[in-house]
Amino acid sequence: MKTNKKYGKPARPFEIQNIGNYEMVYWQEKQDEYLTFMLKLYQSQLLSNFKYIHGRKGDRAVHIGPLNAPVSTEEIEKVVIECKENNFKKLDVLGWEWSYEVNELTKSSAKKKGMDLKLIQIPSLNEIKSALVGFDLNLFKIPEQVVEKALLPHIKFSEVAYLEIEETNAKNEITLKITDFQIPPTPELAEIASKIKDSRELIDYWAIDWDYKGDTFHNQWQSFRVKKNPKVDYVARHKYEKSGEYQVMVKVVDVFGNDTNKVIKVKL
Repeated sequence: MKTNKKYGKPARPFEIQNIGNYEMVYWQEKQDEYLTFMLKLYQSQLLSNFKYIHGRKGDRAVHIGPLNAPVSTEEIEKVVIECKENNFKKLDVLGWEWSYEVNELTKSSAKKKGMDLKLIQIPSLNEIKSALVGFDLNLFKIPEQVVEKALLPHIKFSEVAYLEIEETNAKNEITLKITDFQIPPTPELAEIASKIKDSRELIDYWAIDWDYKGDTFHNQWQSFRVKKNPKVDYVARHKYEKSGEYQVMVKVVDVFGNDTNKVIKVKL
């Protein structure tokens, strides 16, 4: 480790952790207002009299995923069925987090049913907060004109990337390997596509919470690009002290700053 010339001591490792967000608790108690706000943020129209369809954007049905749990395959299948019953052929599912294999399984299943499905990542709470500096963070109290001027120009909803993770475990040790990573086509991607030999090179950073409890993400392992080595490590390992069932959350940030989150259930 190199010594800093100014202070005469090597830099010490540090970790950044998030504290629980009181806004999430507040929103859980006001589901109707939360859904209305999220649809407004997504620039879509509220629909009522449906069980799973919350709104529409043009000719696309919109479903908002839960605050306190990853969007599951079963949840999406229910929305797809309701869409088919009500003559919707296109569906956007918005989520904060995603269960393991949601992208691969649900898109394939929806396509067989004739449904054009898009999985959309809800911007992080910190992103929303930063656009609302100086305003009441109880977001439902913010005037509509403020939402339009302060939020919409700075908030980006991105289609979820395709992330394939291979999981193996022996005794109490788990190994995760990123085997594929694909992001939806954009003009920015087109500019650098010819330079990319392996799609995983689009990963700027990834982190893992080995014991995710469904609330706060704890960054317990990470790998990130540096100038000298513009590739992350694609393999991560962890040994648990006790056997049992765990939830592992993986966060991947691509070179354009978009998040892709996955939750994996592990039984040891």
